[in-house]
Amino acid sequence: MKVAYCTGFWCTNIGNSFFSIGVEYVLKKVLGEKNVTLVSDLQTYTTSYGKRLYVDKNQLEFISALDVDYIVLAGPVISKYFLGLWKDILLKLKQRGIGFIILSAGSMKLDEIAREEIKEFFKTCPPYVFSSRDQTAFEEFGSYAEHAYNGICFSFFIPDCYTPASMKEMSPYVVYNFDKINEPEIRTAEDEKKKSLRQFDFEGDIFTITYPKFLTALLAKTDRFTDALIYAMSLLPTKKRDDMIGNYRIIRTDHRFHPHFRRKIYQQKNSFVADIPYGYLNLYANAEFTLSDCIHACAVTLAFGHSAMLFAKTNRHGLLDRVGAGDICNRLVQLDMTRLEEEKKNQLDWVRMILS
Repeated sequence: MKVAYCTGFWCTNIGNSFFSIGVEYVLKKVLGEKNVTLVSDLQTYTTSYGKRLYVDKNQLEFISALDVDYIVLAGPVISKYFLGLWKDILLKLKQRGIGFIILSAGSMKLDEIAREEIKEFFKTCPPYVFSSRDQTAFEEFGSYAEHAYNGICFSFFIPDCYTPASMKEMSPYVVYNFDKINEPEIRTAEDEKKKSLRQFDFEGDIFTITYPKFLTALLAKTDRFTDALIYAMSLLPTKKRDDMIGNYRIIRTDHRFHPHFRRKIYQQKNSFVADIPYGYLNLYANAEFTLSDCIHACAVTLAFGHSAMLFAKTNRHGLLDRVGAGDICNRLVQLDMTRLEEEKKNQLDWVRMILS
């Protein structure tokens, strides 16, 4: 069996690369490297004011011309944009006897109308394989596939295919990853003089979490308005943030290389951004813990056996619930690594059984 995996959108959110690398690893492990081709995703973007740009009339679309048995899509592709982007391509492939597979499947920006339209499309053009990353996606769309699995996000396979280098010279450190919401003020309990309604503990130390009152609700959710506001606020004079918390150095990552807005990215000392994922993976793999508004920053940190806490209101939380991190928005959590390894083995065995 030969497959082409369509991947991309790394520079606008490097977190997309984390599950992409996991998908590539699993496919090559099951099918062999010579039977797996990576190609760029169908490249469409949004404008600065949030309008979705579909395929341009002059844009080369070569995915429907690939000579493979299946194309592979991955991640939160089931959205209100799915049919506008993929319907014609998938139908052209079907006419040529080529099917499609969705791995690490999740939904995003999916309203009720789009949900029903996608289900109707899947009745006539179903996925050959559908492996979800959360319970909800499996229950809603798994029944339309020829083969379906209630799986986990493929980002949890990162430690199987990426070997980090030690960073003893910089350790111990923690990672703050807040590029979509405002970074909260985090202090050790003995340094905190403000009233805090939230706190977490790590290795016997208590840390408190506070926000400026008028920004608490506004900047604690990830949406287009908040996203734009974060960029706009970076033009204003920036308050110096702490470089240390207790005995830990603070490293700040930004998952969005593009747009490369330096005033936003490099506001504080020890800030990091890149257009490829490997530096991020090395940082998360060696961090004592990660505090983030990004699901996949938490997922990779957890996959390497470390602690993470999520600071965002998002419907993608289910991929962390799926591996036993359901309380991650309330406290630092670590995964049961024995359970995670079992989940990964079961998922790999299932993919091998279906595709081999």
